Amino acid sequence: MKKEELYPLIDEIIPAEPIALGDIPEIDLYVDQVTEFIEQKLSQQKRNSKDKLLTKTMINNYAKAGILMSPRKKRYSRQHIALLLLLYNSKQILSINDISLLFSILQKPIDKQKEAEQPGSSLIDFVYELVQEITSDQADKLKEACEEKIDLIQGKTAHADDEQKQSIEWFLMAMFLVSQAAMQKRLAETIIDRYFQEEMPQKGKNN
Repeated sequence: MKKEELYPLIDEIIPAEPIALGDIPEIDLYVDQVTEFIEQKLSQQKRNSKDKLLTKTMINNYAKAGILMSPRKKRYSRQHIALLLLLYNSKQILSINDISLLFSILQKPIDKQKEAEQPGSSLIDFVYELVQEITSDQADKLKEACEEKIDLIQGKTAHADDEQKQSIEWFLMAMFLVSQAAMQKRLAETIIDRYFQEEMPQKGKNN
């Protein structure tokens, strides 16, 4: 296993450039247009070419669950699409209940007059741009972490049988990534448990 073999795999799954807020259409779109836009922008993240990233049913379910704002006259705004892009990444890791808790802070009504006077002023726009900024270097960070482990793995498997050496090295790298993903998932869940449990409105209680 060499970094020259691993790095292209990382580049395959992580877009070179994040989807900037300005790349999202400002005009409202129908749901078919929304799914087509997301398919085009996130196709690099598919495991199989036939996979569907976000379907109309998924989008409708997010709206019914109160995670996504209801469309206006069956059309979805830039804020809807920005939120769906964040939801796509989240649904790979978190349960629907955890997503509901985490995204509850973004469910405040959008001030359309303020948004018209100052584009990008909504909370969703603000948070979306920050998410893109803090995750923009994730490919480089992942390569750095993997490079360190490659050196360690190669040192530990130096005397392994030649026929099995490569398979063992890839197995160890996969297990390292699984371990990292599991710890990061658990930390995200702990943050939600600790800081977002009170965000959801309590049914049957008066405000």
